[in-house]
Amino acid sequence: MTTRTRVKADEPTSADEPLHVKYRPTTFDHFIGQDSTVKSIEEALKKPTRPHAFLLTGPSGCGKTTIARIIAQQLQASDLVEVDAASNSGVEAMREIVSASRYQGFGKTPNKAIIIDECHALSKNAWQAMLKPIEEPPPHVFFFLCTTEAGKVPETIRTRCHSYDLKAYRYDDLMDLLERVDKAEKLNTDPALIKVVARSADGSPRKALVMLSMIQSCRDVDEAARLLEAPIEDVEVIELCRKLLKGNLGWVELTGTLKKMPEMPAESIRIVIANYFAGCAMNARNEKEAARMLDILACFSKPFPATDKYAPLLLAFGDLIL
Repeated sequence: MTTRTRVKADEPTSADEPLHVKYRPTTFDHFIGQDSTVKSIEEALKKPTRPHAFLLTGPSGCGKTTIARIIAQQLQASDLVEVDAASNSGVEAMREIVSASRYQGFGKTPNKAIIIDECHALSKNAWQAMLKPIEEPPPHVFFFLCTTEAGKVPETIRTRCHSYDLKAYRYDDLMDLLERVDKAEKLNTDPALIKVVARSADGSPRKALVMLSMIQSCRDVDEAARLLEAPIEDVEVIELCRKLLKGNLGWVELTGTLKKMPEMPAESIRIVIANYFAGCAMNARNEKEAARMLDILACFSKPFPATDKYAPLLLAFGDLIL
């Protein structure tokens, strides 16, 4: 079973960490955009009889797991165990969790926090295994169930949890976050690009910060918009396009990136590249720049036969960078 155990819920971040990790809130004072939910949770934690089972629902990237970690910190949990239910959906995985929960944490307090992310993926039998522990948990155990699909959580579980529904973030909240991080990191991002990110992030602060990193080498709003509109699986291909455009794409970097995408067919990659450079050609600033775009586009203009696998893709790149 894949789990991650943290001794402290507020471990310091590294300067090399991605922005969405580096700027993840570690206290409710730093948490923005979910004021009513945070207030309700803080009131619940002040009560003599604190909840031992929390259900946190809402869109992807809106802070469900982060809130679970902050609550665990306030409960002084010595052990924090995180389980990805998407990878551990079976009854045996949950039985292992239940068995381990009987033992107290090792630290200043015996408290143990168990976060089950993507809990909607649990099987029917796995939910059955969790029913009794959630209804009558040991006094030192606190459960946190996080999901984007609240409707898939059994009613018998929901009624035994304190439930909190997080909302997508407002545009203004995302702008405040992006401007604060941009200033702290001394990125000096064009304000117009920050607005593009805030509009494209689907109300997710995590997605917004990932996008802020992605657009740092974009020349203008049009290029940033093309990048951010692409499906997530196309982002690495678009990064290759940008480096190819600038003339700093090396062969080792190219092949290394392609090896990370073994399930993406060469023809799918070609289509992404062709669309990218067609857009660049349409927005070329002069004839010289247009000629460069068209030279690249010509190498990816004809379909790649599936039987040839990556061979035509490598030849096309080879003609341009070797």
